[in-house]
Amino acid sequence: MENNDASPFSPANPHFFQRLLSGFQSHLKIPLTFFSKHIEGNHEGNTVKLRSDSSDRTWKVKMEGRMITEGWTEFAKAHNLRVGDFVIFRHEGDMLFHVTGCCEIQYVQSVSNYNNKEESDEIGEESSSKLTCFSQSVTASNLSKGAVGVPLDFASQNGLNKGRRVIALRNREGKTWESELRTTSSGQVFICRNWRSFCTASKLKVGDSFQFKLLQNTERPVLQLCSRSKETLSEDTLRFVKITPTASSLETGKQNLPLHFTRANQLKRPGKIILVDKDKIEWPMKLKEDIRSGTMSIIDGKGWKRFCAANEVVVGESLTLELMIRPGRLPLLKFCSKMDQPPLKTKAGGRKRARVQRLRQESRLEHDVSNQEAKVKTECSS
Repeated sequence: MENNDASPFSPANPHFFQRLLSGFQSHLKIPLTFFSKHIEGNHEGNTVKLRSDSSDRTWKVKMEGRMITEGWTEFAKAHNLRVGDFVIFRHEGDMLFHVTGCCEIQYVQSVSNYNNKEESDEIGEESSSKLTCFSQSVTASNLSKGAVGVPLDFASQNGLNKGRRVIALRNREGKTWESELRTTSSGQVFICRNWRSFCTASKLKVGDSFQFKLLQNTERPVLQLCSRSKETLSEDTLRFVKITPTASSLETGKQNLPLHFTRANQLKRPGKIILVDKDKIEWPMKLKEDIRSGTMSIIDGKGWKRFCAANEVVVGESLTLELMIRPGRLPLLKFCSKMDQPPLKTKAGGRKRARVQRLRQESRLEHDVSNQEAKVKTECSS
């Protein structure tokens, strides 16, 4: 039975955090340290049980090695889990995990009206999935710009994606800053005023992650800081990085990497790095450091643009890369997945996709020719 008085962070309740990345819907990996200490050798079965405060149901899911697989998809869907969410798994014993986050989905029972024309009445259960929280991270970029993004689904569901809107930011001590939400012409939503002041007073630094909860029963919308984490991401999560190419980065061939990612993985010195696209083709590139900010960047003239084209990623879309550290060899960033923009229905959108396809073909051809020339030079010099 669950001990409601126990803190989820107490030693008696071992726990781990997970930030949900693209592709989490099919499986979830238990961090190696937690698995080795609390599960491996202590459990003979191949199932775990999951509970939450949102439902009375106990979910049985399959465990294969460190992977939670069969049954996890249904649990994630039922709790409306999304990419970027932070979730806490608290071990209650006997392979039972209590799963919590900032936002617990409230379930409601709905019973369809009996219809004499039907053979039987239907009783169903559905979830109310309106978002009240969202997760973000503090980066060198959003601090320097004084603005941080708000997820589009969160903004649209709560009517916060129209023009400018005055809001308030409130930290955990109750101090409030007047701020403003602005929506760009492309539909992106940003918190634009007093962002740096809020982070400074709340002791939020680059690399920290946090969650805001929306309070609307006030004179103006309030974003309440309800949780924060520092260096709590699992070792598996730290290997992944999400990048959103801009028109500038594609044109200049210089793509910045998040500071918390490079610091956590000791990518602090200029050198060489290899990117691997979705077809498992390698793209040698360079790592360069900005002395003033400490930010590391991938640089390779037209190489970055061609790499994105090879993965069919355009401006505004995001791709997730996984870092592979190989002793004695160059670090490698391997393509994992991409997040599409909403479907483009205009003729211009169709032409844009066609250009991307042509650029992808041209990039692949140029890459193959370059590799062939390098091979010929090597053979001739030997």
